[in-house]
Amino acid sequence: MKRGFALILALLLLAFGSAALAEEVPPLCGVVLVSDSMGGDWSILAERRHLDAVLYPLDDEWHDIAMDVPDERVVEIIGGQELYLILPMDADATVSVVHLSDDEENLIYHSETGEPFLLRCNAAPSPWEEDPYLSDFEEVTEPFDCRILIVDSMDHVLIWNPYVHFNRGEVNTDALGGCVIDFTNY
Repeated sequence: MKRGFALILALLLLAFGSAALAEEVPPLCGVVLVSDSMGGDWSILAERRHLDAVLYPLDDEWHDIAMDVPDERVVEIIGGQELYLILPMDADATVSVVHLSDDEENLIYHSETGEPFLLRCNAAPSPWEEDPYLSDFEEVTEPFDCRILIVDSMDHVLIWNPYVHFNRGEVNTDALGGCVIDFTNY
């Protein structure tokens, strides 16, 4: 009896599995961590001529894409310490970036195209700066001060907070509604 049930379950999974796979949301965004130690009051827009110096460790492909981003697609939160190249996967996507402060949320970028853009964010200091002996076992709240919303041409919605995990040193790729791919090491 158990064997028959397992066979029926396997056939159901085969029959409906392909339909379920067809409904999976494709990756909606890619990201390249350019720098996680910007610091200071360095402004991307004011110091655009120095952007090449910040981008030097990137592979040629990512470097060229980042250098081609025009000023109107450079988004920054004053004091942000992390610089990302954001790559929406759909050229027809609608993209918004919302700055999250203690008492309000402000739209700081909106585009009706899915063109790559640079985002400087996360002005909050690392807990490691305050306590260099912080235990890996202690709960650390990852600081982020912005949210990216992407709606692709198929009406898939992605909500994502970019930041670097303190313990892992990797870009957060957890998002609601879809997938973010980290291209930093590619």
